[in-house]
Amino acid sequence: MPPISAPPQLPPIHEMLSRLERALASSPADATELIWVEARRGQESNGKRRRDSYELQERMVLARVRESGRCGTHRTSGCEVSDLEGAIRQAMAQARLSPPSPPPLLPEGAEGALAPLPGLYDPELARMTPGRARELMQRLAEGDNTVRLGWAEGRVAVAGSRGLRRSAEVTSAWASVTAGKGPGAGIASVASRSLAGLGPANLLARARERQSQDGNVSTEGPGGPVPVVLSQEAAAALLEMLNRRAFTSTSFHHGSPFLRDALGTPVFHAAISLRDDATDPRGIPFPFDLLGSAKRPLDLIERGVFLTPALDERLAIDLGRRPTPHLVAPDEAAPSHLFLLPGERPDAELLRNAEGGVWIGALDAVQGHDPGSLRFRALAQGVRKIEGGALGAALPDLLWEGDLRALLSGGVAVGSEPVTLPLGDGLFGGITAPIVFLEQVHGLRQAT
Repeated sequence: MPPISAPPQLPPIHEMLSRLERALASSPADATELIWVEARRGQESNGKRRRDSYELQERMVLARVRESGRCGTHRTSGCEVSDLEGAIRQAMAQARLSPPSPPPLLPEGAEGALAPLPGLYDPELARMTPGRARELMQRLAEGDNTVRLGWAEGRVAVAGSRGLRRSAEVTSAWASVTAGKGPGAGIASVASRSLAGLGPANLLARARERQSQDGNVSTEGPGGPVPVVLSQEAAAALLEMLNRRAFTSTSFHHGSPFLRDALGTPVFHAAISLRDDATDPRGIPFPFDLLGSAKRPLDLIERGVFLTPALDERLAIDLGRRPTPHLVAPDEAAPSHLFLLPGERPDAELLRNAEGGVWIGALDAVQGHDPGSLRFRALAQGVRKIEGGALGAALPDLLWEGDLRALLSGGVAVGSEPVTLPLGDGLFGGITAPIVFLEQVHGLRQAT
């Protein structure tokens, strides 16, 4: 067997901060902020999903300046001090062409001390290579299992002329196991900041528990409205669409999000409480946002009542509120660490209550095509009938067309055993969700 090569090395944090400091010292702008994000990512898969394998390295450096009451930004991939100084000059040139603007509104406690967040960095993940990943996958790829294992390492440094200094080293990993093939396959996924946090044994056990063992495939799909139980993976897929369409500042700036006129009012069933919490170690924690503002927990939905979206400066002014520490781009705020708060009812009880309904193991290609009503289309996979309070006969993949607002406003119950799944690039965010019971679901039909 050929030797396993060492992973590419990211620049050390102290070197990143040193270059930012030198560029700041030479900046003629009234105020300057520099953000440097460096990341490497990889993924390995087996079977037919081998084409999902990749390895890449990324860099983003952003310069933001304020000069004579005007603001400008410039993005570059260069990281030498001369590149950083050039980015500052480009940002100043943009500022000269921009209209005057008031001083920026900052989130509450933007420049305060960061609370310590242990467990952000796993040295074992930082040494990960495609060869090592393939060795680890062999433990999960028993029989005809299909496995996908991804990993990422990132370093972020923020430095500003007001004295703000932030830096963090993080790792993350995500894994998915599909036990069996075709209808009746068991699907399970998980994400973590550490390799050990993936819990390979538990992941494999969950996939096997969801796999149909007798090969019995029913040809009788749902004939009408039925109760549905969504796995943690399926629930997270719908929450990701909800987040993108309803809780980002972009969704409020453009189009007509259905929550815009619903602040402070009930919009979902009281079982739904959704929180963004980048400080919770059970998710994919991270200490600060793109501006360097310290992260803090933020309730988005509390017992069905819509409290707030993520607020960038422009949206905060529109709504008469302060910005929230969720900046993911110069002009966009988005929740990146979602938690659907678990309920007290055991998962087994929710299955019993869904007798005669169906279990959905995963949702693929969730597409929202009407932001005003949150209508969506998705392919339901790993589908099983619920018979005798347990997973019964397998069903072929189903095409699901529905309205997420109506689904989460009707009869809903939330399980007690959450699982964390990756969000976006898998490095800086995640979604933690339990299983979800939906009392009456329309729009399920066999995919053709």
